[in-house]
Amino acid sequence: MGFFDRFKAKDNSGSHNESNSNQRQGRENHQMGQIVWEHLLHQDEFDSVLGESHDRPVLIFKHSTRCIISTMVFRSLEAQADRLNPLGAWHYLDLIAHRDYSNLIAQELGINHESPQLIILHLGEVIWHDSHQGITPEAVMGALSTAQD
Repeated sequence: MGFFDRFKAKDNSGSHNESNSNQRQGRENHQMGQIVWEHLLHQDEFDSVLGESHDRPVLIFKHSTRCIISTMVFRSLEAQADRLNPLGAWHYLDLIAHRDYSNLIAQELGINHESPQLIILHLGEVIWHDSHQGITPEAVMGALSTAQD
């Protein structure tokens, strides 16, 4: 097994198989590592995700399962899961399987599509978004501290 195969094997078992299972069983929460991720599978879920942001911050992580940078960002978030998990509702979008959903999110929120990308919604509005190495646990906590004020 090569270096990159380890990432691919972990991501494929963590997203592709779960996506297929979730599509058969409907939307589910799934704990990968310690962050409880709710998989986004159907475009018609988007209105409920926006509504949820009126109760608590909503974080949408758009993850490319074929991108090493995306995997590194994902792992950096997971490494700080004990600090990040309680800060809001975490949603996971597999860009390879659901690019059309990603495009809808970008269009509805008026932001450019990026990969990887993290979007934070509060009270129905985007309060922060960034991509690539701009997605750090510290940046997320800083953005969410403004939502608490």
